[in-house]
Amino acid sequence: MTSFLTNVLITAGKVEKLNLRDKISEIQEEITQLKYNVRDFMNDNYIEFCSKLTEDQRLVNKAEVLTKEMNDLQKRIDDQIKIELSGSIKELKNLSQALKESNLCLQLSDQLLSLNECTRLIRQYQEEQRYVDAATSLCKMQNLLDNPESDLQHLEIYSAIKKEYINLHNSFLSHASLLWHERIYWTGLEDSKDGTIVTLSIKDKLEDVEDLIRGLHYANNLSDHLLKFSKTIMDRIIQPIINESCSVSVTKENVFIIEYVDRKQIPTYQSVLYNLKLLFRYLHEHFNVVIDDNQTLLMKMQPYMLERLAESLTTNCIARTIPSSSTELKNFEPVVEATNEFQSYLEEIGFITEKQLFLTEYTNNIDKLFIDKICQDLIVKARNIIKKDLHDSIKHVPEAPLKFPKDESENEDLPIHRQLSETSFQLPTCQISKNAKETLDLAKSILDEACDSSDACAVKLFYTCRNVFEMYAGLVPEHHRKFLETIPQQVALFHNNCMYLAHHLLTLAHEYRDKLPESLQQLNLTFADQTLILRDVGSECFLEHMRYQRNIIIDILKESGLAALGQVSELPSSTERALRQCIRQLELLKTVWLDVLPINIYCRAVGCITNSMVEDLIIRVTSVEDIPADVASDLVIMFNMAVTRAPMIFPEPDKIAQYVRKWSKFLELIKVLGASLKEIEIRWESGKGPLAKEFTATQVKQLIRALFQNTERRSILLASIK
Repeated sequence: MTSFLTNVLITAGKVEKLNLRDKISEIQEEITQLKYNVRDFMNDNYIEFCSKLTEDQRLVNKAEVLTKEMNDLQKRIDDQIKIELSGSIKELKNLSQALKESNLCLQLSDQLLSLNECTRLIRQYQEEQRYVDAATSLCKMQNLLDNPESDLQHLEIYSAIKKEYINLHNSFLSHASLLWHERIYWTGLEDSKDGTIVTLSIKDKLEDVEDLIRGLHYANNLSDHLLKFSKTIMDRIIQPIINESCSVSVTKENVFIIEYVDRKQIPTYQSVLYNLKLLFRYLHEHFNVVIDDNQTLLMKMQPYMLERLAESLTTNCIARTIPSSSTELKNFEPVVEATNEFQSYLEEIGFITEKQLFLTEYTNNIDKLFIDKICQDLIVKARNIIKKDLHDSIKHVPEAPLKFPKDESENEDLPIHRQLSETSFQLPTCQISKNAKETLDLAKSILDEACDSSDACAVKLFYTCRNVFEMYAGLVPEHHRKFLETIPQQVALFHNNCMYLAHHLLTLAHEYRDKLPESLQQLNLTFADQTLILRDVGSECFLEHMRYQRNIIIDILKESGLAALGQVSELPSSTERALRQCIRQLELLKTVWLDVLPINIYCRAVGCITNSMVEDLIIRVTSVEDIPADVASDLVIMFNMAVTRAPMIFPEPDKIAQYVRKWSKFLELIKVLGASLKEIEIRWESGKGPLAKEFTATQVKQLIRALFQNTERRSILLASIK
């Protein structure tokens, strides 16, 4: 019985294998025939471009039937392999390999037929305005052509199919873009900047454009349209609404109209938020198209608009409403409510998410914004003060003398007095620019505000106060450079301004230390470092101008004829004229400086310049080897003119020698030029006389040789001078 069953099973297995072999041979023949049919059909469509619309459907059906039979055969082969795995592995593997080869041919044929079907459907859907279906078919066709696991690319017909796909794709995008611009169009964009009206129109209802928009999305072309559309919205609607006076309206024909009323007038925040809400309501009504993953068209527009909208709205609108005083701060609540309401609407329509409430982040920092606005306004105010004319001046008079307690100590019956002068810690009387006084007043008002502010605000205000003085030291020399280089009065005023501010900065921090919040009292608040900066800036500017004035006088003397002294028998008339011009230059400085500078500073300044003139005259005379008697007489006359007029430059003429170091030497030179050998000998007095105090023995000998001829008397005198 067992043997009988075995024989039956074996016989059955052989029969099954025979059936499989026959079936495979039959299918191979049909696949071969199908392959030729598909090839002919594809050649007709993509090479000869003949119409085969009915034939392709029959071939598709045939391919589907063969695919089903192939799957059934594959299953039967797998079952047979399991039954006779040990005995028929090789034979069944050959059958399986043959089936796989046939399956590959069938897959290629099926893919080619699918591509053809996509081509037909794309044209059909485009004619029927089914843009989503057309875009989906285009995507399917692209996936088939770009599939890296497919062998389609090795077929000769692949390039023709690829070209057909490109043509269909371009045709679809061109047609869809044309419809986009037909249904969503603008007017007024092409006008010049002086154009007053721009309109946005939606031609169709929402459901009419929904299929078009989704089709563009599936074709990966929607982002290009949204980028251009969003940029136009920002540039021609949102920016004008925020920055200009505009009139906004929506007509019954779905037309959004913006009219530019006054480009220079800044709108109120209420009108800005109202007009923006009207715009977004219009966009929500006409662009609330669900594209995919519950994302609407408005959400897709957000990346192209939100950043610019947030920056422009906060900087150019909300920032203008930030209060600049404590009183205004109490009235800021309506602004916060209005901005929050606008934000809530943007969140409601899906334009922003809960995490993108940019206005809330801005208005929640109102304290910081408030103090930043105050400090910014203060810096602007300080800059405007600093730019005012320096010559608009007032007189500074020191306050009442300070009273110091008598401080005496005794040491072995010897009293020691340590009482300070009443003028200690006082700035002398002088002229200062009004802008210096206004700068100091502004600084004090800033510190007064800091005394009534929170710790954070007080710190900010304190450093803003420091910035005011830093700006004064840095901005004035630059802004008034032209006048400071040429006009002595303005240089003197700027010098006084710096000294005036530096004087008050020494005690300013101490004056306010106990009034500031306690946390700031622990800090090392000081303006002392800025005192040095202001003094250096003022002094350097004034010294530079003194050098400028000195060079003017030296240049005049160079052209005076004194350079040819010793080479001519008489002085030219230009010499006296030049010396008088130098004196007039000093007298001009007296006119513009005497009532401006503190007396001690004035005397030292003109004394220094006068000393340079006198020293130059002395050097020019003492370096000459020969001075004729007539020239010496002329020099005495001219120099005496200078001796008469120069002291009048000083408030106390008799103290000129105190400020002009070379004055005594100059007077002594005049005496030598008009003296005899005997008088020179008397004034030398063996190196102990007044002449010896001003000139060295070598200089005196040089003068004697230049003024007197070589005689025995001159030789004796020269020999005695040692």
